Amino acid sequence: MALSDLERLRLQIQDRPRLALRESLDVGDGITTTFLTQLHPVLDGSETVLVNGVPQVAGINYTFTYALGAIEFVVAPGSGHPVVCTYQWAAFSDAELEDLLEQYATVRRAAIAALEILLADTERFIKYTFGQESVDRSATREGLERLLDRLERSAAGPVVIVKADTPCREALLEPFVEQGFTCD
Repeated sequence: MALSDLERLRLQIQDRPRLALRESLDVGDGITTTFLTQLHPVLDGSETVLVNGVPQVAGINYTFTYALGAIEFVVAPGSGHPVVCTYQWAAFSDAELEDLLEQYATVRRAAIAALEILLADTERFIKYTFGQESVDRSATREGLERLLDRLERSAAGPVVIVKADTPCREALLEPFVEQGFTCD
């Protein structure tokens, strides 16, 4: 089974989804309808929401704003009812990575842009390192800088001009276009 561009991009930037197990968001008061996860962005559809131990149904009992980690209940959880959520989160949301793929056209160039964002955005960088075995953020930063350097060098390789005079040949050359080759 082939990986999607989004999955390949997550692998390139080493932004593996992490699991937040049974995070207690708060206790219902019968009035409050919005509850926030501690970590976000939450990966689309990865959540399990419980109110007073009862599973809730997305689209019926609540809506989820994944980028913000915000759960909006249709009916406020009852007074004293605990709100618990299990979910997957990552440094980048699917929508953010899809946007980078659209902007930069290739997985490699999108990965370079994502790593540059990670290195420039302290809050996102801390989230990226959260939950990793190594808590040495300077070593993680150096690792990201080395990864970025390798990706930049491979993306800046020589551009080879390939002439294709028929649509059939262009189709055959399509895999090379993403790898830095261009057709005249």
